Amino acid sequence: MVDTVVEGRRTFVPTSRESRIMAVATLLASIGFGIYTTGSVLYFTRFVGLPATQVGLGLSVAGVVWLPLSVLVGRFADRVGARRATVMTGLLQVAFLLLATQVRTVPQFYVLAVLLAAAEQGGWVCREALVADIIEREERVGAAAVVRSLFNTGVVLGSLAGGAALALDTRAAVAGLLIASASLGAVATAAYSRLPEKRRTGADIDIRVGIRQALRDRPYVVLSLLCGLLAMSDTILVVGVPLWITLRTTLPHGLGAWLFGLNSLLVVVLQIRVSRGAETPEGARRLLTRAGAAVAVACVLVAVTAVRSPAVGYVCLVLAVLALTMSELWSSASSWNFRYSLAPEAGQGVYGGVFALGSSLHLAVGPAVVTALTQQAAGTGWLLLAGVFALVSLVCGPTADWAERSRCRPGSGALVASPKTRLECP
Repeated sequence: MVDTVVEGRRTFVPTSRESRIMAVATLLASIGFGIYTTGSVLYFTRFVGLPATQVGLGLSVAGVVWLPLSVLVGRFADRVGARRATVMTGLLQVAFLLLATQVRTVPQFYVLAVLLAAAEQGGWVCREALVADIIEREERVGAAAVVRSLFNTGVVLGSLAGGAALALDTRAAVAGLLIASASLGAVATAAYSRLPEKRRTGADIDIRVGIRQALRDRPYVVLSLLCGLLAMSDTILVVGVPLWITLRTTLPHGLGAWLFGLNSLLVVVLQIRVSRGAETPEGARRLLTRAGAAVAVACVLVAVTAVRSPAVGYVCLVLAVLALTMSELWSSASSWNFRYSLAPEAGQGVYGGVFALGSSLHLAVGPAVVTALTQQAAGTGWLLLAGVFALVSLVCGPTADWAERSRCRPGSGALVASPKTRLECP
């Protein structure tokens, strides 16, 4: 993918053979993911007969088990090569999706959920390392933006296809969703296998980046945690807003689904455009600060909907979703810059695993925190959340500066991201 100029506007376009292959593979895999997420829970509860509470618990356990594995998967990608690791995790995901059609008991489901989560999330870590292997450093933010836009497009298409199958309401149709997801995953994996292996240079071979080194890079870890906190904007949209609408307002209960659809559409349309400001350290730092402020504004707007005026409620919720969407776009773009530019080239996998560990913070604490504050403390809870994100916004800039400066001090626990750092080190 290259950074081109069209009528005075910068745009990221997949022009190389490698970037086109990655774009096609991403779209296919995301359609399969959308199909699976649409039908999997219904399949296991309605047609396999597993209790819904056990299915939900199994998915939560799988998410918790995965977190520490992200670093190990990243290290594995560094050792065997990102392309090979991507293909291996893709093949495992295909196998586990097919095995899902044979699940009959709760213990079997728990084992499958953990294995599938490891293959699925591990694939993300490997594919991010693959971007670092085949895309030049200055073009990676744009490449990641294209991948994310294509992924969201595919999820929407997959969800629509899954919804059509669910309308048939038969075991064969819903089980077919799992098989269709596996099939698309197999084609995507075949496409990834056509990408070249990274040519290892002498510097890559000489520099050994281990897990301990990555975990001791304090600025990098703290920055990943901040990105994880900002990713709670998604939790607020998916969990907090629908619950608030249902339990605390007089607005239609289905409004939350429409607002989520608005968010998905905006992400597809705006992600590449918004990401153009994140290619530089200064731009990424600025967008990360804006992301925190946007979530704070969104929380205040949701709190205002506690008034009984439907008109005010509709307006404030739409504005809140717009703010949450911009926060998601800004934080995603800036996190791609930090994730790639602050990691040493020989350790893109393990550093990416560490970043995934920190940025997944919202998955572990987000639903519980958002639910407790907004349902127990009502409007006050939303204002408390606004205060937290305002504070996060204030510390984002200094933390990003700290992380950038640490690349200049080999004894600080960080490895210089590249032989030619972008900072003017004293």
